[in-house]
Amino acid sequence: MHLWLYTGLECGLFSGSTMTFVYIDNLMSWTEAQSYCRLHYTDLASVRNMTENQKIDEVVPAGVKVWIGLFRDSWKWTNGSTSSLRYWTIIEPNNLMGHESCVAANFLLNAKWEDWTCDSMKEFVCYIGKPCVRKS
Repeated sequence: MHLWLYTGLECGLFSGSTMTFVYIDNLMSWTEAQSYCRLHYTDLASVRNMTENQKIDEVVPAGVKVWIGLFRDSWKWTNGSTSSLRYWTIIEPNNLMGHESCVAANFLLNAKWEDWTCDSMKEFVCYIGKPCVRKS
């Protein structure tokens, strides 16, 4: 297993402690990846702004599709927050055959997001630290 790290020092419009993104090159389902991230790090990566998306792009090899922490429940992040950022590929989310509830970022297509069946096997990105939260 190889790990690539990015330590983010800024949260853009968000405030909070630093986040470190960790690329994991093991193939797992979305649920397995989430469990792995929660056991070894904090959670699957949450992406709330383009700066965070670009920072994840820095740790993921080109051409790879990775699980991120977005899932179909009004499109929430695994940490419970909702996302105003939408970075879908042009035909997504399409919920093909009504079974695509988990999200992968496609690093062949500028890290744009695609919905997938949650049991698909993909590499993934975790984060360490508290996620940035909106200022009140």
